[in-house]
Amino acid sequence: MKYYIDLTEHENNLAEKIDFGIIKQTMNEVQEAYHTNQEPIVKLMRSLLRRGAIPRQRMLYWEDPEYNTGGYGKSRREVFERNGTCGEDIYIHIHFLTYLYYFLFGSTLPNSVIEKFEKQVGNPEWISSSDILLIEKYVRSLVREHDLEKDYAAEEFFKLSLDIGLDVYYARRVRDSVKRMPRGGSVENVPGRNLRY
Repeated sequence: MKYYIDLTEHENNLAEKIDFGIIKQTMNEVQEAYHTNQEPIVKLMRSLLRRGAIPRQRMLYWEDPEYNTGGYGKSRREVFERNGTCGEDIYIHIHFLTYLYYFLFGSTLPNSVIEKFEKQVGNPEWISSSDILLIEKYVRSLVREHDLEKDYAAEEFFKLSLDIGLDVYYARRVRDSVKRMPRGGSVENVPGRNLRY
């Protein structure tokens, strides 16, 4: 709840109509949810953008190439555009759901993991290059302790780092330290694979 953005009553009603769990459903259910999601997602995004409700770091995650190391110099939005999806059509693309979820609620890491990470980081303004080494080590221990799938965990820790207030350089260091871990964890233990509002 801590990283949920404040929604107006109208926005909350729209968000409640969105099925964030379609990745886990049958193809018929995916298609039905895809069509049902389109109208509330577009209306919700219009409202959020109109009033500037999405936190700055989450917009940068979406729009700034520096926040997308796998984008070959393109932002996440530009990747959609390069693949032929532009304007509001992006919002109704099935792969936009994970970004919308982040805009609204933040990282999908378990609350216990979020709390431990916050405690380890402390005040982000005091973090130095020597501190980040300890944080990287601690994050890897959290991934092992909670048996998190590393690619999922790497990206979610990156999002959480940004939300906590680490600058993008340190947030990328956290993400990369998890990505370099030996493969492990289980796909079943990926909270973000079955998102529901």
